[in-house]
Amino acid sequence: MRMEFACICLSLSIAFLVQTMLLVAVPLSAIELGATPLALGLLVSAPYVLPLCLALSFGSVVARWGSARPLKLGAAGMVLGAWLLTALPGFQGLIAGQLVIGLAQLMMIISAQTAVSYFGKGTKLERYFGWYTTFLSVGQMLGPLLAGWIIDHRGGTSSAIHAAFLLSLVSLVAIFISNKRKGHGGDKTKLGLKVGLARQLALIKNTHGVQLSMIVSLAAMLALGAHSSYLPVYLESLALSGTTIGLIVSLRALSSMAIRPFTSMTVRLLRGRYATMALTMAFMASGLLLTGFAGNFYLLCCFSILVGVGVGLSQPLSMVVIAEEVVEEQRAQALAMRLMANRAMQFLAPLLLGFATQLGGFTVAYFICGVLLFLHLALFNWLRRRHDRNLVRQFSE
Repeated sequence: MRMEFACICLSLSIAFLVQTMLLVAVPLSAIELGATPLALGLLVSAPYVLPLCLALSFGSVVARWGSARPLKLGAAGMVLGAWLLTALPGFQGLIAGQLVIGLAQLMMIISAQTAVSYFGKGTKLERYFGWYTTFLSVGQMLGPLLAGWIIDHRGGTSSAIHAAFLLSLVSLVAIFISNKRKGHGGDKTKLGLKVGLARQLALIKNTHGVQLSMIVSLAAMLALGAHSSYLPVYLESLALSGTTIGLIVSLRALSSMAIRPFTSMTVRLLRGRYATMALTMAFMASGLLLTGFAGNFYLLCCFSILVGVGVGLSQPLSMVVIAEEVVEEQRAQALAMRLMANRAMQFLAPLLLGFATQLGGFTVAYFICGVLLFLHLALFNWLRRRHDRNLVRQFSE
């Protein structure tokens, strides 16, 4: 089991490394080709559009087939997408490669999360998801650095894209020796998207843990999108140096990665997952709301760490709650529903922040995002209290 888990984490870490390398290399390639700002925006958002529409369908595939085959298909899709970027000329290759990579990564994430959910229960599962998300953070951190170094020292964006293709092959090799679980078989009938969506909405409505997990996951995506989209521009407006900006931005990723191996320990210290999840939202809300008012380097670092710790703990816990609250045959679809909601928030958060910045500046934008996160926290606590009252009423009867 440990070998399977390590191979899954390695493959996903490399897949995220490839994806973040391409986040640097693809826009630069498009600029070299003369892309307009609108074309560049469409190109960057391309990997998120199709996953938003197909996440539920992919979740049904994983539920029927188990995680092994979809993991291999997703890893093969990463190779195909990276190859398209290198083989097809101009914008045609950039768009085709981005679309394929977005779908492949979606399949890998749903399959990997489903596979990891079978490795244990309780604190053991918390540790597994903590380390799983840690591996992903490592890939996300190293990808831009590796792409930048290759572009500077090994021949430009085309060399970075070729390196991403070679690394995607490593991800495919790792996944072929990883997960052997065949899955439960699931429902063999073909379900349309409308039926699948109706079932998943019913699952959210009727399952307390899924509701809370979705709220926390959406809050984390809002915080992540708001923090990463415009923070460098805001820091530049404060006349900070490039090195200082890089340090403040990287602190969020570093703190997320550093806290994740201690997820289970943190839950024990705070006496429960839901108490920990509520605290993560308070961290994210406070960090974002105060960022717009801070001009001091040390305060900005503290707020960045607050957001990072909140995001770092909330993501593995939201996966654990879904894995334990949902019956096995619905687990893949529930995780897919969570991923679809995440992609929607990743698409909307930069638009919201951009609109707010246009109207009132960075201070207003970050204040609005902080208020929205506190509203997420209020809804989370209200649902917790309502559920606790229902349990007390049931026992008293």
